[in-house]
Amino acid sequence: MKKSWASFVRMGVLGFVLLLLAACNSESSGDGKVAIEYWHMQVEEERVNVIEELIADFEEKNPDIDVKQVPIAEGDFPTKISASLGAGQMPALLEVGVDQALMLGQENVLSTELHTKIIKDIGKDDFYDGALNFTRAPGENGYYGVPMYGWVQGIWYRKDLFKEKGLEPPTNWENILKAAKAFHDPDNDKYGIVVGTNEDDFAEQTFSQYAISNKARVFGKEGKINFNSNEMVEALDYYKQLSQFTPPGAESWREARELYLSERAPMVMYSSYLMSDLVSNDMADVTGFAIPEKKQPATFGQITSLAIPNTVSDEEKAASEKFLRFLMEDENYIKYLHMSPGGANPTLKSIAESEKYLSNETLKAYGEGAADIAAGLESLKRFGFQENTVYPEMGDISSKHIIGKAIFNMTVQDQSPKEVAEKAQESMKKTVNQ
Repeated sequence: MKKSWASFVRMGVLGFVLLLLAACNSESSGDGKVAIEYWHMQVEEERVNVIEELIADFEEKNPDIDVKQVPIAEGDFPTKISASLGAGQMPALLEVGVDQALMLGQENVLSTELHTKIIKDIGKDDFYDGALNFTRAPGENGYYGVPMYGWVQGIWYRKDLFKEKGLEPPTNWENILKAAKAFHDPDNDKYGIVVGTNEDDFAEQTFSQYAISNKARVFGKEGKINFNSNEMVEALDYYKQLSQFTPPGAESWREARELYLSERAPMVMYSSYLMSDLVSNDMADVTGFAIPEKKQPATFGQITSLAIPNTVSDEEKAASEKFLRFLMEDENYIKYLHMSPGGANPTLKSIAESEKYLSNETLKAYGEGAADIAAGLESLKRFGFQENTVYPEMGDISSKHIIGKAIFNMTVQDQSPKEVAEKAQESMKKTVNQ
């Protein structure tokens, strides 16, 4: 995880400010048209070309508006936005992740009224609940953006091998552990499952699904750190059992991907970005997707939203709203999603189930399963978003890899679940000044 966005703002990235001032938004393009900039993270040439086609179509239908797309590498996005914010030159429309939207909302750059209205017009009930919850402003029912797409993480497993062994799909704690034991054969370089065991974000992400499925929370009543709760220790203990069937050492997402594609592990925790790799390796038809469940299902993932800053002029705001609504129209929306099938899942149920969306070559390989994967956005959960409450402090906890270190100490260094829970509890309390 990156540092908290507020800290980036306080740092002041003056080197980018001058660059941004030279390329800042202008209310007029010089020919009477309203000019807006659209910032996004789709930097690949083929995706930039698709977006340019969408912009050309929009401009033909709206000749009074000029849209300039600005592709920015994901790793550079925090600095770019912080510099733009510090210079008072925000773009008129941008794609933001959960943490970005929260930071900009807390800085009073994003308001909720316009986004909430657009969501209602599109159809609030059509959005997956998890996608809306991740975009919700703290303490109110409004939204800091319009959820556009998201990826989900769960268990990818070999349906054919499960069937051969007479195993049930890995949808609950009991079945997951049973399958991991059944497939584990380290003498022949075969392993039962791959979960994160390194001191990194991946370990926090994979563990979080088991913890949240057990209703374990990082924050308890009144926002107090609650990492040493019985539910959390129980989840840690289960995760340690699972790790016995993961390859030895500190494993992360690279190992998970490689082990599954090389058929050395029939179960791995990974995001939906694996889908295109599975098609390329002729494994899509034998692969299933499951969400860990004990007391409740829990999908980990990320939501990217379209957001209109309230710092731009009324003319720019109106033009951005038109372009946003254009991008969310069925045909345009599907064209956008198909730039990254599986990685960019629709936040609208109607689109996820539509024949046109599912007609993409990558998605067709999964049949109806492609819609089921997108439906994981319904139960999307993260440690920093619990019971419709947002905990911005989770960003600071994640940036220090406190949970990742706890997982590493427990799975690789063989410390007890209770011991790592207590140590993490104290580290988190110091981090958030409790």
